[in-house]
Amino acid sequence: MSSPDKGTVRGRPRAGGIALLDESVILGIAAGEVVERPASVVKELVENALDAGATVVHVEYDDREDSQRLLVRDNGCGIEPSQVELALTRHATSKISSLLDLEKVSTFGFRGEALASIAAVGRVSLTTRTAGRDSAVRVMVDGGRVSDRSEAGAGPGSSIEVRDLFWSVPARRKFLKSRDTEFQQVLDTVRRFALLSPSVGFRMLRNGADKLDCPAVNTSLERVRQVLGAQVSEKLVGVEGGWEGMGLEGFVSAAGESWGTSRHVHLFVNGRWVKDKLFFKAVTEAYRGYLLKGRFPAVVIELTVDPSAVDVNVHPAKMELRFGDPGQVHRFVVESIRVALRGADALRGVEFSRGNRVEKAWTVPASMPLPTTVGEPPPGYVETSEDTPAPVREIVEQVALEMPGVQQQGTLSHLEVLGQAFDGYIVCQSADTLVLVDQHAAHERLLYENLIADCKSGNIEVQSLLLPITVSVGSGGVAAVTRRSSDLLAAGWEIEAFGEEEVIVRSLPALASHCDMLPLVEGLVADLVETGSTGKLEALIERVLATVACHSAVRVGTRMDLKAARALLERCSSVEFVSACPHGRPVAREIPRSRLERMFGRSATGPASGHGC
Repeated sequence: MSSPDKGTVRGRPRAGGIALLDESVILGIAAGEVVERPASVVKELVENALDAGATVVHVEYDDREDSQRLLVRDNGCGIEPSQVELALTRHATSKISSLLDLEKVSTFGFRGEALASIAAVGRVSLTTRTAGRDSAVRVMVDGGRVSDRSEAGAGPGSSIEVRDLFWSVPARRKFLKSRDTEFQQVLDTVRRFALLSPSVGFRMLRNGADKLDCPAVNTSLERVRQVLGAQVSEKLVGVEGGWEGMGLEGFVSAAGESWGTSRHVHLFVNGRWVKDKLFFKAVTEAYRGYLLKGRFPAVVIELTVDPSAVDVNVHPAKMELRFGDPGQVHRFVVESIRVALRGADALRGVEFSRGNRVEKAWTVPASMPLPTTVGEPPPGYVETSEDTPAPVREIVEQVALEMPGVQQQGTLSHLEVLGQAFDGYIVCQSADTLVLVDQHAAHERLLYENLIADCKSGNIEVQSLLLPITVSVGSGGVAAVTRRSSDLLAAGWEIEAFGEEEVIVRSLPALASHCDMLPLVEGLVADLVETGSTGKLEALIERVLATVACHSAVRVGTRMDLKAARALLERCSSVEFVSACPHGRPVAREIPRSRLERMFGRSATGPASGHGC
């Protein structure tokens, strides 16, 4: 092995030679933190436009050549002529003046480096005019230095054009993705701002062609329809609630409605789009048991918290956060969404039409029940004692103190049962809607809700096996059962290792005593392995009970008469949530009468029109 060159240690320069970096290098480093790709430029410029009070934001993106051209134009307050050059200087900002301001940031940008960083890696033209002035000021910036300044004709507001992005750092350009990918990132950025600011009009062009046109609207729902489209927006339910200085507002997809990617998940905190792991995890946790594995909901929600309780300066682009009490935030988000989902089903008992579903909003009580030490227990409190098994007491502490349950009398029982199709689907009608109910999914949800209630109260009925059975589950399965054996007892299972690759089952929930034991136990152990040793007890118990409910429910292929079908729907209406099975499959699907009329070439009024044909 050759020795390092003189003046280096293991190929690196020796310590000791300290010198100030050249200004261009400093700007390049700063730019690297803020400007990753064209979408980063658009983000910073649109944020400035909104902070300037713009009511119209126009974005142009031209990528027909290798050197992209970006333009963001707004009708905001503009920049005073005497401060134009200062606005292009590092650490210059109108948004903070002291360290205390960092604890209560209420604007998009405050680091004072966006324009300077962009100008360091692109050729920038800034045209700006304040109200009351006859003309605008235009400055040209190359490599971070102003090369020209002149008067120009322009309306009030600012227009910033960026050309030759990364011309000064060509190494950065080679890491850009394909043109379509980079454009999609820019478009997604503009869409997020549009969702956040419905009172602001947004328009975006690519190579001169319209790609997004969202005129200002009066409500968030109208903006959601503009951006996400009718196919997504019609499947949403409203969320609105608050607790202990936190608020959550927006829209989430109803249970059972899902997509293959998370592209429709848009999360905002205090008026800022974020890519925060805690927030995203809370959203996915809220849908546990309501969506199929690998599927994602549509979510457009904004969390508001005290600015002093969240640090937004963790990430240079301020997309990641640090909450003062992450556990409290997590629980608030989970419970708020779950209340909205349960409330949506209760409302559907009154009005089953999906088209009206999104107009409703289920409000989280202002004082969300939490453990208390004095006074009366909050609604939903489950009494425990020293005789209650420890795992059950832990569940109660974590999840039993929920918001008041939603009364859902009539959710499915109001339907008129017409018959059964393919020995698996109950055919019903309600007003002007044909409804198909998956009998297995409906029964599975019913059994699951009953098991959850019994588990919380410590009253799961257990059946001891006269002849214990052994099941081969592999060494990993044996380890998982051994690790979580005490937790399984809370769900009614007594299972223990029986050799290196088998387990022995001595007792199980009475509900499952008639099931085919081999696939049931195999599925149960698979859940344990996937949950792992660090999985929360609550999640583990729910997965175990979901598996039991699935194997115990009436199967597709079982013929049901009208009496049995009506009885199932009546029983389903007594539980808290019935729109999806615990694994996320929808319980019911609807076909509007108007669609049937179109299928048969009739008008929407049908026979009622008097023709009778």
